[in-house]
Amino acid sequence: MEDQKIPTPALVSFGITRQCDLKCKHCYSDAGEREADELSTEEAKRVISDVAELGARLIILDGGEPTLRKDLLELIFFSTGKGLRTVIGSHGMSLTREFAVKLKNAGCKGVAISLDGADAETHDQWRGVGGAWARTIQGAKNCAEAGLPFQIAPLLHAGNWTQLREIAEFARDIGSEAVELFDFVPAGRAKMHPDYELGTEERKKIIEETISLQRKGDLTFRVIGLPQYWPIVERTVPEDEILSSFVRSCCAAGTRYITIMSNGDVIPCMVLQVKVGNVRERSLVEIWRNSQLLQDLRNRDNLKGKCGICRYRKTCAGARCKAYEKSGDILAEDPTCWFTEDEIREEGID
Repeated sequence: MEDQKIPTPALVSFGITRQCDLKCKHCYSDAGEREADELSTEEAKRVISDVAELGARLIILDGGEPTLRKDLLELIFFSTGKGLRTVIGSHGMSLTREFAVKLKNAGCKGVAISLDGADAETHDQWRGVGGAWARTIQGAKNCAEAGLPFQIAPLLHAGNWTQLREIAEFARDIGSEAVELFDFVPAGRAKMHPDYELGTEERKKIIEETISLQRKGDLTFRVIGLPQYWPIVERTVPEDEILSSFVRSCCAAGTRYITIMSNGDVIPCMVLQVKVGNVRERSLVEIWRNSQLLQDLRNRDNLKGKCGICRYRKTCAGARCKAYEKSGDILAEDPTCWFTEDEIREEGID
């Protein structure tokens, strides 16, 4: 593949630690104890330098729980100095007002705060620790008070998806700038809880509700793990409104997005857990440019089944993570897609 044909990643996710003090049922990094082979500060800075060299605009430092890593502020300051818009992904429980101020002063531009319920019972049951909801909400309020932008990031599963509107309204009321929805994917620790995966009707209702909420204009909504969202937006929302209000978010695995794990392993996406290299063996730049698997993902004509013939394969491509988890093939059709062949070939999607 020639250099000029290699896309520039828009977003890089860097899981700087596996350490975490929660026990979330879905945890894609299977977080818990700190790994002995976690990248050092200098190794992490080299990865960040590579992210900047690739031309990425945004880097998210997450985990595990990134606030448990002692050099987090140093890494944020370094990343910002490289010209990267630097944000973190956090459970929010460590975000005292004082620490929120320190994050902002180090150059952090925002925090994605995980909130998996509109009430304490729902959130705490999923996160595995009592009192987590109250501490997370306080962390969000501390960010607002410190002037540090944040968004709420709920994972939607069979036990909480009906709370979507309540979560969105709550997010707006506490000062969130956006809501980033994640569809439950049976990867990582989530493989042990397959009963929480949503069905077609639930996913359709989530998309319908999200479009309705976005059209109100109170918040920006992003949808992760459910790429069918975008074709439906294109079919049901006026083009000028799409351009002014809607954000396309996936599936970007290996095309506009890449993930680095705390031990240096590189995977196309946090939920597409196929190793394409390790930054201790090859630079991130080399992996991004030369990985055959990433090249395969970037060529949408490689997609199989319905995804391969779909008129929306360039903008949707199906959820590659779900294809892989169900079939072992990253290029297989998305097994959860409900669009018929007639719809995707000729008449479009209603």
